[in-house]
Amino acid sequence: MVYIIPLTDEEKMSIISGLRSTVPATRLVTIRKLQEICEIRPEAILFLDAYDKTTLNEIISLLKHIIEYDPDEIIRREAVIALEKLKKALGTKFTTYVPLCNNCKKPIDLGWEYCTNCGAEIDKMTFEEDVKRCKKCNKYIFDTWVYCAHCGTKLKDIVVEEELRCPNCKRPIQPEWMVCPYCGYRLKRKP
Repeated sequence: MVYIIPLTDEEKMSIISGLRSTVPATRLVTIRKLQEICEIRPEAILFLDAYDKTTLNEIISLLKHIIEYDPDEIIRREAVIALEKLKKALGTKFTTYVPLCNNCKKPIDLGWEYCTNCGAEIDKMTFEEDVKRCKKCNKYIFDTWVYCAHCGTKLKDIVVEEELRCPNCKRPIQPEWMVCPYCGYRLKRKP
C-alpha cells in the first residue's frame, strides 16, 4: 500500500510566501525546497493537482514570473529547474492551459463567474490561447469538459476506453503487472 502525504497548509503557504518574498535568499531556498518535494514526494504534487488547483496554479505562475523577471540569474535558473521538475511530477497533466485574470494576472478557473482575487468578470476577459465558448450560454469552457459548468449543456460524448481486466477475477489490472494483486492469477510469464 502506498501512502500519500499531501502538502500541509503550512507547507503550501510557506512555498507561496517564499516565492513572493523580496529577499533573494528566501526565494532561492523556497525554490530548492520545491525541487526537493517534486523529486522525493511527486505524489504530493499530483495530490495538489487533484484537490487544490488554485494553489498549484499560483505556484506555477509565481515560478514563471521569477523566470521572466527576477534580476538574479541563479534564482532564474533554479526556477527553470523547479518548473521542469514540477512538470515531470505532474506528467501529462501539465499540458492543461492555465488562464490568468486580465486584471490581476492571478490564475482563474473558467468555471467561475468572477476572479476570486480582484472580482473582474471572467466572461469579459480575453486570453492568450484560443479558449472556446459554450454554444448555448456563450461562457468560456475548457476543451476537457464534457458538460458546461455554467449551463449544463453536453459539450461532447464520453469515449469509454476498455479497461484491462484479470481473466480470473475480472477486476481492473495494469498492463505491466505480472500477477493479479487481487486473486494471485499469473497474468504473464517472466521474459
